[in-house]
Parts: sequence; C-alpha cells; structure tokens
Amino acid sequence: MIQFHSSLIDFDGHGLMFLGPSGIGKTTQAELWHTYRDAVIINGDIVFVQETEGNFLGWGTPWHGSSPYCENASVPVDALIILKQAPKNQIRKLEGFEKVSAVSGSIFYPRWLENGMELCLETLNHLLCALPVYELSCRPDEAAVELAEKTVFGGERF
Repeated sequence: MIQFHSSLIDFDGHGLMFLGPSGIGKTTQAELWHTYRDAVIINGDIVFVQETEGNFLGWGTPWHGSSPYCENASVPVDALIILKQAPKNQIRKLEGFEKVSAVSGSIFYPRWLENGMELCLETLNHLLCALPVYELSCRPDEAAVELAEKTVFGGERF
C-alpha cells in the first residue's frame, strides 16, 4: 500500500486521483467533478493505494487536511492526474521517467518500516506500469473536467 498526498473521486465506479502540492487545486478539481459529473469525493488530501490481484484500489483515510472530505470507501483507480494551474486547459499523457518524477513527489515514503522503502518503490513501479498518468494544466472550470473526462475515458459514459 502507498500513501499519497492526493484527492480521490469515485466517478461511476472509476477512481481518479488528483496529485500536486498543497494549494494547487486537488480538492477544487474533485469538487468540480462532484458538481458537473456527480462524482463522489472520497478524500481531499491523503489517499492510500492498495495493489490487489486485478487492479489498484484507492482508499479514503481519516486524514483530509483542509478539505472536509474523508469517506471510508474505496474505488478502483483508473488514472492519476498531476495538476498544474494555467490560464488555459491542456492535458497530456506522461511517459517514462517524466511519469515517475511527477508522481514521486506526492508519496509519503515509509522510512519508519524496515524494508518500507523497497516495498513502496516496488508497488509504485507496478502502479506506474499499470496506470496512465496525465498532467492537467487547467483553470478551475467545467471545461477542465470535460477535457480530462474525454482524455481518460474517451468521452464514453458508463
């Protein structure tokens, strides 16, 4: 299991994680998905990701930072979205080391556990090999939600 500094939503049984530093808009992006796509906000600040046999489950935690969202729920994670604030909405898929670099800054590494770092990095490797990572440069608006939805899900509703 990996602990992320992230918000997590459940969009019709599909999990999206929004990553980035404090104040970048993780909770804001989750609230936009709730407002415009009726997504459930599971957590606004700290998310656990568990590797299972068939997928990766994102779990809410009791820790929610400045956001009020901390549901005791899980959802299979479909994608990780790195947030950047920008004057116009753009999205691109990250690959290779850029993917690793963008995600690794949002992880709480378990240095207090013997072999914790190795286990965390092994799980992170599996996660990054299995799931897409996108960089969403955006404004806090419905158009950002629409762009991410079309990119991640191909515009299809479930």
